[in-house]
Amino acid sequence: MASTDSAATDGARVFVGTEIDVQMDPRLQHVIAKRSRGELAAATASTEVDEIAVIARVTDAAAWEQLSEVRIGAKVGSADTTDKTVIVTGRIPVARIEAVRAKPFVKSLKAAQQLRPALAAGVEETNARPDKLPAATFSDGGRGAVVGVIDYGCDFAHRNFLTSTGRTRLLSIWHQGGNNTASSPFGYGREYTADEINAALTQPEPYSALGYAPPRDVPPQRGTHGTHVMDIAAGNGGGSNSPGFAPQADYIFVDVSHSDIPFTGPGVVGSSFGDSTQLLEAVQYIFEKAGDRPCVINISLGTNGGPHDGTTLVEEGMDRFLAAKPNRAITIAASNSFDDGIHAQGTVLQGGQVDLAWRIPINDQSSNEFECWYAGADRITLELIDPSGQSAGSVRPGENGSTTGSGGAVQVFAANRLNDPNNGDNMIGVFLAPSARAGTWIVRLRGDTITNGAFHAWIERDNVVQSSFAPPHDNRRTIGSISCGKLALAVSSYDAHKPDQPISWFSSAGPTRDGREKPEVSGPGHAVLAAHSRTLTGVVSKSGTSMAAPGVAGIIALMLAEAQARGTKLSMQEIRDILIKTARQHSSAGTGWHDRYGHGRVDASAAVAAVIQLAPNAPAPASLTVSAAALAGAATRTTAEGRAKRVYKAARGGYQAKKKAKPAKRASKRKRR
Repeated sequence: MASTDSAATDGARVFVGTEIDVQMDPRLQHVIAKRSRGELAAATASTEVDEIAVIARVTDAAAWEQLSEVRIGAKVGSADTTDKTVIVTGRIPVARIEAVRAKPFVKSLKAAQQLRPALAAGVEETNARPDKLPAATFSDGGRGAVVGVIDYGCDFAHRNFLTSTGRTRLLSIWHQGGNNTASSPFGYGREYTADEINAALTQPEPYSALGYAPPRDVPPQRGTHGTHVMDIAAGNGGGSNSPGFAPQADYIFVDVSHSDIPFTGPGVVGSSFGDSTQLLEAVQYIFEKAGDRPCVINISLGTNGGPHDGTTLVEEGMDRFLAAKPNRAITIAASNSFDDGIHAQGTVLQGGQVDLAWRIPINDQSSNEFECWYAGADRITLELIDPSGQSAGSVRPGENGSTTGSGGAVQVFAANRLNDPNNGDNMIGVFLAPSARAGTWIVRLRGDTITNGAFHAWIERDNVVQSSFAPPHDNRRTIGSISCGKLALAVSSYDAHKPDQPISWFSSAGPTRDGREKPEVSGPGHAVLAAHSRTLTGVVSKSGTSMAAPGVAGIIALMLAEAQARGTKLSMQEIRDILIKTARQHSSAGTGWHDRYGHGRVDASAAVAAVIQLAPNAPAPASLTVSAAALAGAATRTTAEGRAKRVYKAARGGYQAKKKAKPAKRASKRKRR
């Protein structure tokens, strides 16, 4: 039950305690509290009315699947044989949340979090142009690799995604917001096969023929996010004459947009595109569709809320998929929140208090969320003071509470949860409904029992009107909350058009809350020209870490194709090591890791050269030819290849030392030819 301070709340509406289990995920508590007031959860692309998408960690996947209230989704076990837990997704009725959470085999149950969207100059600057790659490369534009894109709005008819004969380069599209069919992946959405796409491409109106189309432009929106991202990663320039990073790779696209998302009017800007449950299901779908082919997935979506330590179930799920098999990779945009004022950190002393000023703009018609994470051994009481200066009450550790507005709807909900099952830390969550008063709210943290005292707080992303902390801002640790996994690669953005390649002003900073070095690398993401949906051949400029991450995904496709041509495979850890160790450090960033550039600007030529060093003696394909342009670029490549050789001489436990001298000489002669 919530507690209140009568002296501080005289004459004010105060928190009313609930009977909801406070040890549940605060987002689930919030949903249950709203339902108790007659507010039913709205249907989404993957849920029915009064149903919620969840991610769980369970010890018995079979028992989870036998629960009658669970609609089964994705499932991924751990590569660690000592970890017997399984991460699963599903949909459950809101009325059954507490019953499901109480099952002994359910160790963690989380509500899905909504996601929001986060070329020639970039290809040139990263040394990814074919004539800048090593002369001995067999990567062939990423041929044989699959680039998976999880985003929204795929223009399958744009000529940058067609072969020279006019056929699609897409293996499939899964529109998660499409009409359900008997064969819908995970029981929802519409899957379109390559044969269906090719048949539609022969028709005068291919979008109508397929029954799927990227939305039309509605100013100020120009071109869909997903089409732009696709082109950066692997467009072939068939329409724009400006190829992306891996122009010979194949595609799988998962459209996470909802069928009921507004694509006209003011609502379009703040629409969310899918959620973290759908994201994990999309990852499984792509890797399963790719089969044994090497595959890299780009995710240019994200959120601000979360522990920022890699322990969210969606992050751990992605890491498990990556660890399960080699030749898999995931790139994630680092986020564009550096200048948004969404992070605060500090220390609460025993018996002391810290006030955080949370500003809700007057014209904000959306809901707002605040999260604060602190050490599991500490006990901190939350007090919330509204813009009029009146206290809404206090919520002690292990308690929750809510206030209601006109009509009895939940206006403010707060939970002070102890010992999250995934990291052992405590989390304070505050949720303000759109009807909550605008102005400056004071989030007061009082130290009851303190052994550590450190805290980090974030404000959830809002693409309509972003609420923020009052300045001065602490812009460290603004990296996206699903970008903090142990294996998936987080990518920041710099401007490849300018001689000194400055970091993009919006590009978020690391490290993670637990001190790990994220982002790992940076890529060109500023004013990137790439495919403009519904134009067949046109391009449009967009900026963001959303544009930087797919460039790195394209480079990984080149690395995977190179490895496959040489009869070897790359683990995600090897891919990470290569990209980190061959990255070009920026002069202004100094030596070592930088909180915004990461380990440096990605270098495609050096990365491919490093793969060659892992398997230098592979036979050349019969069709391999070295162009005059490639020979002319040999001098340019020397530095990158030399760096890769130095970095990887001892890779894979002395792999190079095991090679015989005679085959190495043959490879060297072939290279000179």
